Amino acid sequence: MKPRRIIRSAQLLGLLICFHCLAGGYLFAQKAPNIVVFIADDLNQQDVGCYGNTDVRTPNMDLLAKDGMRFTKAYATSPMCTPSRSSIFTGLYPYRNGSQMNHFTVRPDIRGLPQYLQKLGYRVVISGKIDVFPLKNFPFEVIGKEFGRYAPVENRVDRKKETVHLIADHFSKHANQPLCLIVAPWLPHVPWFPHKDFDPQQIKMPAYLADTKETRGALASYYQSIRAADNMLGEVLQALDQAGQTQHTLFMLTADQGAQFPSAKWTVYDKGLKVPLIVRWPGHTAKGAVSDALVSLVDITPTLVDAGGGAPIAGLDGRSFKPVLRDAKRPHHDFVFAETSVEPHFWYNYTPARSVITADGWHYIKNYHPGKRFITHIDKVERNEFYFDSWVAAAAQDPQARFLLNRYSYRPPEELYNDENDPEEFHNRVQQTTDKNKLDALRDLLTRELSREGETEEMIKSGPLPQFFDNSYTIAQNKSASDLSFNRKRWNPDVLYITAYLTQIDKGGVVCDYFNNFKVFAHNGKIGISTGGDSTLESALLQDKNGQLVFRLSKEGELSVLFNNREVLTATLHRDLTKIQEGYVTCGVLQGLKDNGRLQPYEGSIRDLQFIMNQLDKAP
Repeated sequence: MKPRRIIRSAQLLGLLICFHCLAGGYLFAQKAPNIVVFIADDLNQQDVGCYGNTDVRTPNMDLLAKDGMRFTKAYATSPMCTPSRSSIFTGLYPYRNGSQMNHFTVRPDIRGLPQYLQKLGYRVVISGKIDVFPLKNFPFEVIGKEFGRYAPVENRVDRKKETVHLIADHFSKHANQPLCLIVAPWLPHVPWFPHKDFDPQQIKMPAYLADTKETRGALASYYQSIRAADNMLGEVLQALDQAGQTQHTLFMLTADQGAQFPSAKWTVYDKGLKVPLIVRWPGHTAKGAVSDALVSLVDITPTLVDAGGGAPIAGLDGRSFKPVLRDAKRPHHDFVFAETSVEPHFWYNYTPARSVITADGWHYIKNYHPGKRFITHIDKVERNEFYFDSWVAAAAQDPQARFLLNRYSYRPPEELYNDENDPEEFHNRVQQTTDKNKLDALRDLLTRELSREGETEEMIKSGPLPQFFDNSYTIAQNKSASDLSFNRKRWNPDVLYITAYLTQIDKGGVVCDYFNNFKVFAHNGKIGISTGGDSTLESALLQDKNGQLVFRLSKEGELSVLFNNREVLTATLHRDLTKIQEGYVTCGVLQGLKDNGRLQPYEGSIRDLQFIMNQLDKAP
C-alpha cells in the first residue's frame, strides 16, 4: 500500500506543478503585493498639506501620510518630465539611460520597470501620461489615453473613470495576478485650472516667488490644480478599498519634479528637485512614520522590484529603500545626483547644470554656461498665467523682486547651499572661506560621480543640440537633435543639401536620419536612401571606401547623390521630404533604436555632417 500512496502523492504534486505552470506562476505571484504609484505632475514637496502647507487642501494625500510613511528628503533626478520619469522607470540617472533633455528617448538597450515586474508575474499598467520614449522600451499596458493628453485640460481628471474601472475589473477577473498600476495625470501641470476655491489675496506667498497680484493669481490656480490631483488620488484609494485590496497593496505617491515657477521646474534648485514621497504598505510601514533618509526617484524601480520579490538588478544607479520602509530611522544614500539639460526648444540658451545633494544637507551646483541668460516657458517664449511681466515690472522698484528675478535669470559658475540653515537657497556660500573644505569636497564628489556615469565636461557643454550657422547646421557623430530645437519657419528649405566626409563605407551603416522623412546610409560599399517601409534606393557597388558625400534633394523630390564628385544615385521621389517633421535629426545612429544592416550604427567615421538650406555655396 505504501508504494501506491507514494505514487498518488507524486501524481498530486505533478498536477500542482502543471497547474502552476498553466497559471503563469500566479500561485507564487499572488503573495506579492499589488503596487500603485500615483505620480503628480509638477508638484513641490512644500505644497502638500502634510508637508506643512496650510493653504492648499490635500486631505487624501494627508490621509495617506497618516496611514503610511512620509519622506522629507526625496529628490528627482531632473527637474523636467521626460528625464525624471525615465529615471523613475529605469533606475538609471539621465545620462546613463540616455534621456537628458526633455522629450528625448532612452538608449535602445535600456530596460525598465515593466519588464522587471512582468518577469515576476505582474500585470503592469499605466493610466494617463506616459512621456517616456520609445514606447517599445516601456511595454506598459496603456489605459486612460484621453486624460493622458496635454489638452483639453478638462480631461485631466479622468472623466471616464478608466483608472477606477480598471481596478475593479482587474480584481474581479484576475484576482490571483498582482497588479502594478501607475496613475499619472497631468495634474497639477500647467495650464492650471482657474482658481475658484482659493482667494489669491489670502494665501501665503512662498519666499521664492515675487509677491505680485499676477503671481498670487497663478499660485491660487496652481493650488486649484493640486486639489484636483488630490481628488483623483482619493478616487483611486476608494477604488482599492472597494476592491478589498488596501491591505494587500503598496501605495506610493510622488511627483516628477517641482512646480512651473521661476527657480523651481527646469532648475536644480531645491524647489525644482524636492518632491513629496509618501508610501503606505500595511504590515511594513508604520502609521504616521516620518523618514529623513535621503532618497532619489531613481530608487523607485529597484524598490518596487524588491517589494515584488525580485532579486537586485545589477548596474542600476538606484538602490532599494525597502529597508527604510520597515525602519524610518534607517539612513539610505550619503548623496544623490541631479541634473538639468533644459528643453530642446531653447537651443539658443542651453544652460546645463549638474549637482549633488548630501544627507547632511549640503547642495552643490555647477553651471556650465553661466554667461547665458536662463530662459524657459515661463518667459516670453511660451507663458502661462502671464505673471512673469509683473516680476520684471516689480524688479524696477522692489529689491526683493529684483533679487528673485536675477536669481532665476542668471547663474554663477558654482553654487553652494546649506539647506539645513538656508532652505530657500538664497545664500550662495562659494565665497565663504569657512566653507572651503566643504566646497572642495563636493566639487570632488561631483567630479567622481560624473566620471562614474561616463559624462565629460565637453559632453555637458555641447549637449544634444545642433551647431547652427547662417543657412546650415551640423550634427556630430553619434549625436542627435529634436525637431523642437528648430524654428520651422526659418528652417524651411526648397532644396536640402547634406554633406559629409565618410570613411569605411564598405562597413558603414546609417549616415543620418532626417526627422523620420528619410534615412541616408552607406553600407557594404553602396550609398542609398530609405524613405520608410521597403522603399529603398541605393547606388551600384562603389570602389572608393572613403570620400566626400554631397546629397541634394529638392522639395519636388528630385534626388541627386554624389560621392567623390561622381554622381552615384538619382531618382524622383514625387513628394516633399525636405521639411522638418516631428522626430530627430541624427548622425551615425537612429534615435532610441538600434537596427542591423544598412541602418546599423555607423562603423567608420562621419566627419563634418552638415545640413544646408537652398544654396550649397552661399556665403554667410
